[in-house]
Amino acid sequence: MNKFFLSPLLLLFILHCGGKGNASPSPEESASPTPREGITDTLTAIIEDPADHFYQLEESIAEIQGEVNRLKAKVMEYDYQPPETDYTRQLKELLDNPPPAHKITLKNDSVIEGTIVKDKVSYIAVKTELGRITIPKDEIELIEDLVLPTAEIVFIGHGTEESVEGIHYYKGKVMNQGARRADFVRVIYNLWDDNTELIVSDSTFIEGTQTIYRSGIVTDTVLEPQQSARFTLEIPLADSIGISYVTREVRWELFD
Repeated sequence: MNKFFLSPLLLLFILHCGGKGNASPSPEESASPTPREGITDTLTAIIEDPADHFYQLEESIAEIQGEVNRLKAKVMEYDYQPPETDYTRQLKELLDNPPPAHKITLKNDSVIEGTIVKDKVSYIAVKTELGRITIPKDEIELIEDLVLPTAEIVFIGHGTEESVEGIHYYKGKVMNQGARRADFVRVIYNLWDDNTELIVSDSTFIEGTQTIYRSGIVTDTVLEPQQSARFTLEIPLADSIGISYVTREVRWELFD
């Protein structure tokens, strides 16, 4: 059985080898390289002169990448525009459009925020962000203050100064121009020499309105809105001490 199967195989092998050995290539076949020879020649050329292929290609990619980065930088520069800071314009807008001072609740549950600029018997005029509107009083349920009123104490005139037997008397008048009562109003005087050194600082309370607080404290140093009051300050100081100039200020507290 083994001889039967091996004999045909041996015969085919002998015929194949004999046919390949007797074949002679044509001139065209001898001139053209085989595919294996073409691949070998191409690899040899690349290895012998690598600069014409790999290095030059890498340099081109680097140049392109650099150009892309430069273009990105220019685009970012064009897109970025720093905001203009116009403090004068911003301040003018703030003065022309102050925040609303009142919150007005109507009987239909509508809420209007603005500043009451006119208060008549039957209506109020309110300045809002959208303009000025008129609201009948019979439609109003509640009015609330958004900006709490405050006191503003100012000096009236320059006051007077007098020195008698080593005592300096400073007299003057202050006024509350704010919309809220000022408590414990106190006037402070500072005396300075010609070297801008402070010589002495002293203070006094005004002669204001008498008020009794919830705690039971009684004081007459209160200044109601649109009211004025006088003050007198005595500072003992030797006449030999030279006073170059005098500064003054006023302070107060706010209590319910």
